[in-house]
Amino acid sequence: VVAKTKPAMVELCKMFKERKAKKTYTAIVNGDILEPKDTSISTEEAEKLGVCIGDATDVESRKRSWQVIDNDLEDQNAVTVWRRVKQYTGVANARNNTLSMVELKPKTGRYHQLRRHMAWTGNCPLLGDKTYDGGGPARLLRDNGFYLCSNKIVIEHPFYNSPQGRSMWEKVKADEMKKCSDHKENVRIVEESDGKVRVYAEIDLPSKFELTELVGENNKPSAV
Repeated sequence: VVAKTKPAMVELCKMFKERKAKKTYTAIVNGDILEPKDTSISTEEAEKLGVCIGDATDVESRKRSWQVIDNDLEDQNAVTVWRRVKQYTGVANARNNTLSMVELKPKTGRYHQLRRHMAWTGNCPLLGDKTYDGGGPARLLRDNGFYLCSNKIVIEHPFYNSPQGRSMWEKVKADEMKKCSDHKENVRIVEESDGKVRVYAEIDLPSKFELTELVGENNKPSAV
């Protein structure tokens, strides 16, 4: 995310400082991570926690449930909302011969929060995480570093939500909302039910997340 003007830069800095920029991370974890019923929450419950689940057009995604980890770190509240996305089986040296791709949405930002929540609460450390993977066979899966990528972000538009920017937004809204409904853009600008104009930005995952070296070209993941 890059600001084009000084006022936008000031607003963006403020959003990040006040934790109003909502990030989504994708990770590969070592093992068959469980999704217990007693820690399962709905999309609506996840949104009430303050994480961004996606805009209203993501119908299929919003039907699925989420998991919540609410475990303190260093006596500070630490909350992560997550769910499993894909699973790879038959992987040598992996826990239960399984690797799982997960989507992670931190409400708080404690030191190593995502890495420790996955390792300590989920019992499935990030693939390649030398600090928390426990050693043993996991050491043979460290060659490409650990697998964690911040690939999505949602922010309030720094100009279109301002008094002077609203009139400009009304002129371009139809085109921007069409782009959103097409789902062909990595950056979408959406006016939502609360009247706020938000920017949804997404980048492709690094190529190593395809896991070709570890699972082989013919070992296709199972979608969850």
